This record gives sequence, C-alpha cells and structure tokens, in this order.
Amino acid sequence: MDLITTQDWTKFRNLETLPQKAGVSRDKLGLLVAKELADNALDHCGNCEVGYVEPNGIYVKDQGKGINPELLAELFSINRPFLSSKILRMPTRGALGNGLRVVSGAVIASGGSLYVSTRGQRYQIHFQADGTSTAKKVGDSPHTGTKIEIQFGHSLKPDLHWAELAIQYNQGGEYKGKTSGYWYTSEAFYELCQGYTGSVRELVAEFDGCTGTKAGKVASDYKNKLVQSLSFDETESLLGAIRNHSKQVNRSRYSSMNGITGYEYYKSSGEFTVKSGRGIYNAEIPFTVEAWVDFNKSSGLDILVNKSPTTGWNQLSVDKKSVTVFASGFYEKIAIKPCHIILNITTPYMPIVSDGKEPDLNWMNNEIKEAIQKAAKRAKKHISKTDKKKSQKDIILTHLQAAIDKASGNGKYPFSLRQLYYAIRPYIISELGRQLEYGNFCGIITNYENECGEIPNLYRDNRGVLYHPHTGEDIPIGTLTVQDYSRPNWTFNKILYCEKEGLFPLLKQAKFPERYDCALVTSKGYASRAVKDLLDMLGETEEELQFFCIHDADAAGTKIYETLVEETKARPGRKVRVINLGLDPEEAVHMGLEVEKLERKRDEKPVAGYVAGEWKDWLQTNRVELNAMDSELFVSWLEGKMSEYDKGKVIPDSSTLKLSLEQSIHQRVKQEVTNEILQKAHLEELIDQRMAHLLPELNERYKVLEEEVYHVLDNQREQCWREVISNISDQIEL
Repeated sequence: MDLITTQDWTKFRNLETLPQKAGVSRDKLGLLVAKELADNALDHCGNCEVGYVEPNGIYVKDQGKGINPELLAELFSINRPFLSSKILRMPTRGALGNGLRVVSGAVIASGGSLYVSTRGQRYQIHFQADGTSTAKKVGDSPHTGTKIEIQFGHSLKPDLHWAELAIQYNQGGEYKGKTSGYWYTSEAFYELCQGYTGSVRELVAEFDGCTGTKAGKVASDYKNKLVQSLSFDETESLLGAIRNHSKQVNRSRYSSMNGITGYEYYKSSGEFTVKSGRGIYNAEIPFTVEAWVDFNKSSGLDILVNKSPTTGWNQLSVDKKSVTVFASGFYEKIAIKPCHIILNITTPYMPIVSDGKEPDLNWMNNEIKEAIQKAAKRAKKHISKTDKKKSQKDIILTHLQAAIDKASGNGKYPFSLRQLYYAIRPYIISELGRQLEYGNFCGIITNYENECGEIPNLYRDNRGVLYHPHTGEDIPIGTLTVQDYSRPNWTFNKILYCEKEGLFPLLKQAKFPERYDCALVTSKGYASRAVKDLLDMLGETEEELQFFCIHDADAAGTKIYETLVEETKARPGRKVRVINLGLDPEEAVHMGLEVEKLERKRDEKPVAGYVAGEWKDWLQTNRVELNAMDSELFVSWLEGKMSEYDKGKVIPDSSTLKLSLEQSIHQRVKQEVTNEILQKAHLEELIDQRMAHLLPELNERYKVLEEEVYHVLDNQREQCWREVISNISDQIEL
C-alpha cells in the first residue's frame, strides 16, 4: 500500500487530534480557548473582560489599540507558519505555543463560529478547507479595542475558569528590561536568528546591555547581512559577542505579583542550566518562585508561570499532617496541614513538554519546595482559633493582607503605616467592639516585620517638617535626616513649633517666616523623637535661638506644650527656651472663638499642670482649635504674640558681613574674567569645529534616532524622552 501524506496543520481541525496540539484533554479545550484569548488581551493592554454568550459561547474584550484588520485572516489560519511575539525569551506572561491556532481549531472542529470586533468594525472569520481563513466585514462595532466572540458547536462546552484565574492573578509590575544573551543555548539562538526578519544590528539591539553604539560594534562584522542568512557558526560567534558586551540580568529585576488576601507569602530564587547539544554555549536561566499559602481555605493548588495559569495536570493530595504536590514534573510530600497553595514562577524560559505549553517544573524542584514550606510557616499564625478568645494581634495578623490590599489599591500604590492602620481598624471594632490603639498597632507590625520580613510598598511617614525662611526649603524630619542636618548660618534665630502643618501655607503666604527670621517645625501632634533630637542639636549651635510653641486650646494641646518642655528640660546644656504662645482656654473664650462641646468621659482627660483648676475642668468638655480663627485673625494674633519676644532680624557680626560682601564681589569678578578668557580663546569656534567633526556620525544616528527613542520608551515608560536623548549622547565619543 502506498504511503499516505498528511499535513501537520490538519491535526488542528479534528477533535480527535486537536488535544495533541493543545496539550490538554478534549474536555478542557473550552477552558484553554478562553485562557489563550485572555492571555493575549492581558499581554496586549494589561486588562480584559470575559463572559458567556448564549447559547454556547464566550467573549473576551479589551480596551487596547485593536488588531489591524488586514492581519485577521492570517492570524486565525491554522495552516500558517508558526508566529509568536514571545520568541525572544523574557520573564513575561505566556510562553511559546500554538495560541490562536488552537482557538481556531476548536471552533472548526466543533462546528462553531468566530467573530472579531476591532477598530470600530465587526468581522466574521470564515475557515477554508485548505487551512486558510478569510475575514469578512459584517457591520460596525461600538467597541474601540478588540472583542472576540466564539460560539462552539455542541461537542465543546465553554468554561471561563482558567481565563478568570489569568485575570485574577494579573497583578504587580511587568519586567521592563530586554532579553539576555545568557538565556539562550547556541541552538536556541540559532533558531531565534532563523525566525528573525531584520538586520543583525537590529537583533543585537534587542539584547540587554547592547543598545546604541554598542549594538553597532557587536554587529560590525555582519554589515548588510540579514540575520536569517547567518550560518550556525556565525550565530554562535554573534551570541558570544553579545555575551562579552553584557552581564547576566539579575533576577531582582523580575516583577513580582502583589499580595493575595488571606495568604502568607514567600519568594525563593535559583538558576538552572540548559546544556547545548552541539554548540559551546549553555543557557543560564535565573528564576524566582513565589508561594502563597492559606490554611483557612479549602485545599487546592493553582500554578502560574509568569502570572499565567498553567494547563498541565496539577493536583494536591492531602491527609491530616501533610500535602503531596503533583504538578508537571514536580512531586513532593510536604509536612504541612491541608491548605490552599498558589505558586507563580517567573522565568525568561520555561522548559515545556508538549505543544500545549505544559511546563517541566523539575528544573526548580528545591526552590518550589522551599517557597511552599516557608510560606506555610508564616501562615501558621493565621490558622483559625476556635478554642480561645482572639487578641488584637490575632485579628491584625489574620486580616493583614486584606488591609494591605485595601490600603495599596490591590498593590497599585505604595501606602503609609497610618493608612494601613485605618484599613485594619474596622476589623478590631467589628470583632472586639473597641478601638485599636495606634501605638499597639505599630508595635505589632514592627514585630511582624522583624519575624517575616518587610511588608512590600509600606513606608513610614516622616513625623515632621522643618521650613527654612529665605531658602524656602521644606525638610522632612526623621531620625536619619536629623543626623545629617546642619543649621544654615545666619538664616533664622527663632523656631515656631505648631501641631498643625496645615497652617504653614498660610504663614508662608504672609511671609511670616521671612519677616521674623523664624523657621517653622511640626510633627503632627506631639513632638516626635526626631523633633526633640533636632532641638537638642540646634540648642548646641553658637547662634542665639528662641523656640516658640502654639497649639489648640484643648487638653491634648496643653500636654503637647508641657511634654515638649519636660522632654527638653531633662536634657542638660540646652540653649533653647520654650515659650508657650497659646492658644490658652481663657484667651480663646475672651476672643469669642467658636467653642466645640465634648462629651465628658468617665476617665478624666490629662491636662498640663500649668493650667489653672477652673480651666482644667473646662477642658474636659470644651475645646477651641487654632483653625477657629480666620486667616487674617490668625496671622495678626501670632504676630502680636511674637512681638512680645522679638529681638529683631538676624544680622551677623561685622567680620561676617565683610566676608560675605567680599565673596559676592569675588564671584562677580570670577564670572567676568571667565567670560573674557573664553572670548579670547574663541570658544564658540572650537565648539563649531568639534561639532563639524562629529556631524557624519550624528547623521548616521539621526536615521534611527526616532525609532530608538520609541523603542526605549516602549520598554521603560518611566523615562522622559529627554533622558533617552541624554543617554544616547553619553554613548557618542567626543
């Protein structure tokens, strides 16, 4: 019998053979199709929406730039050559695979239909017997991005679970760098070159450390050559040159997923080597493994590679004291209680064992085990306690991740310790029926970080600001900044401490600091340790300095002043006298300011000892804020207070004045002499000559300049085009 010839692409249009190309069983094809479309949308613009369409279909839509309609027919053809945007190895979503050919094959094999709406038009994809397809416009679409609608035939069922997981776990930043020459074996780089359609220089510029003029140097031996024309030996030499001009990319540059509510987290890292079969270069692949564990959720296992759910066979087998993880080449029994585990592996290259992208996790066995074990160790403290009353610490740690998600906008923004406090406080009130003390909260968080590591994106506010008159500087006050602080000479001889930073703009507008040579300082309530350290240091300077304090006419305000005085009195050698300018209760009432009534509490509010008895009692149920004064009244009130103690403007001694005048004249003379020398040296002519010498190289650079700037900004969006131009300039030898 004669041999029968078939084309490999025909396996995509038959439900018996499509699972071979898809890498999943027939009953999971509906899951895979939705996931592939969602992954493509997330790759394209970072977000998407999925849903079901009656009677037996799904849709996936995004708000991206859309697909060029001229490409639709080729993209959805099953007999087209292998196409992928991921042939360059990068630690980003997705992996090499059959993608849209599996999508089209599932529609063809089940007898379904496929529509694409893009750039304001709606098209139906018609599949031909020869494996090609055509795209026919069938109407307009209000959708500005891309929307793909699929109706399966009765033999396949739609399922959005994997697609929804892809969207759910699409968190955190993205890798901003380029591919690395160290991530390819000799053979893999040769295959990359065979599939690349540009010049050698263009390919070299795609690699980390080889942009700009360096790309030209690396590619200098291959001028006017297309990459596809290179032999294996030539591509191997090119790979060696790329490696010689670059360094291995540190895995710390890889992006991480954000925290997941209720789970504890650990990240491990490692590197594996893929040996070359016939070449001299092995691939060195750095990777990270992130693990999340929650003992309070139903047992289960989700595995992602570069934030995309894997389609391999994953299973978690549990008993009372251990779990056994079966997952794509990884098999391990771990001595932890039943739990839910989420794994995300970030790597520029994941070995796969099927056309359907099933990963081979055996390469990172130890790191996966370590990440699960250490995340589980951290999660133990959150196991629900049913046999004893919960403490504030229990509740804080149980709901910490949820509070972090709320405070950070699900990981989108950095957040302060105070924001985290307000996010966790409702849980304490709900479960214990009482308020959470901020100091207790800070202690719990500090101990937690000492044990488990710093909470990502959490920052602590500087507890104060110092404003310099005449220089206009706002200097954050923290323990470290105070250590490095130096008082500017002959700039101010007074400091005003105010508990309300919100009054500073008003005082600046009125030029109060400048007119009274008075620095402004606040620590948002009670003076922080850093503020007190600042006072000590200023008290040791030789220039005279007066210190003033203003505060609300309330119990807390009087204690703010008293605490400031007591703390400073306890420190020997102090040269600062703390003067209380008010606002005092008697004064506030006499001025006719609005009095705020307070509910008397069982426990008496602490009031400073200098307050008279009758006013001490008054402060238990009354308060008057500095803000009760309008702007004009506040400024005039403060100036009136200050006038009683004002010792005049800052004026240095005679020798300092003479030296300052001499330095000013010296600077002017220096500038004039410099201008005369440069003029005689024909500076501008020399510059013009040097620029003329550089003109040929600049003209060559101009040809690719716009493309180069666009390329850099596509990958490093945090930069401004001016920074890119500056970096390019630095690369040109003068």
